[in-house]
Amino acid sequence: MTTTTATVREFVIVGQIRTGSYYLMDVAPAPTDATARAIALEEIGVDAMDALATVHTETGTTAREAVDKLVARLGARFGDSDFTLSGDSQLDAYNADAPAPAEEPAPYGTATTTGATRDSAYAVTATVTPGVPRFTLEGMPVRTMGASWARDRVRAAICNSGLDWPAGNVLVHAAPDHQDEDGLSSIGTSGLDLAIAVSVLAAAGQVPAECLEGAALLAELGLDGKLRAPYGLPSTVSRLAASGTTTVIVPDASVADLRHTGARVIGAGCLNEVLAMLSGHWHHQGCAPCDRGVSAPHAPRPAPNPA
Repeated sequence: MTTTTATVREFVIVGQIRTGSYYLMDVAPAPTDATARAIALEEIGVDAMDALATVHTETGTTAREAVDKLVARLGARFGDSDFTLSGDSQLDAYNADAPAPAEEPAPYGTATTTGATRDSAYAVTATVTPGVPRFTLEGMPVRTMGASWARDRVRAAICNSGLDWPAGNVLVHAAPDHQDEDGLSSIGTSGLDLAIAVSVLAAAGQVPAECLEGAALLAELGLDGKLRAPYGLPSTVSRLAASGTTTVIVPDASVADLRHTGARVIGAGCLNEVLAMLSGHWHHQGCAPCDRGVSAPHAPRPAPNPA
């Protein structure tokens, strides 16, 4: 005879301690990853405070068992043998018999992509780490409000595209290849928006970071996620092509104006189209894995010369 052993899990329980009872507001399994658990408890704690509620954790094989253990513990603390549970209809929303959902990998990492302005190419590196939610953008010319406006555009474009803004500390550093950084102009730096947004999403695990190899990303982002042409785009693409960049992704409307630049120019209408293009490996030119139909993330490798 086979004996099935129920799995003991930790549950996060939210409710209000009232006179003689505990009013249950919500219950759900706690993340098993330690970092994700800490962040989840911090976020739930803020929401619970707004609702004048408290957050507890308890273990059990089911949500019902965990909640009953909490109620018994609270009753013992208050010396009230008649301490009861109210609001237990919230348990109906949780199917204890359903398997625990598979947890996503922790959304923390680093990713780098290439952007450019009329003055310089930039290596745009995003890092997402656990901590208080924050978005810091470094490395752009600071003589205007460009960095602040870029943060607002990028965050709005990601959220309005139906994508998740990372829960954590987001740091983006834009490193120019220009030797004299003091000589960089702030004009046209909105063209770094697309590279910033994509690197943030890759660092958060929403697109494989390996897919970012092989193309420069040049576009300003509208608040709705649409791609717009930044100032000086033709000269920017021409300079990139002259320095060895083979492929650039730009707004659809700009493709016709960039045919003379010498680069392979790919147009896209919005942020989601760019992500599909990158994750689908439609942007590599003369790449041996792409030519063989390889769909897994990879760095572009030149196709061998025919014998």
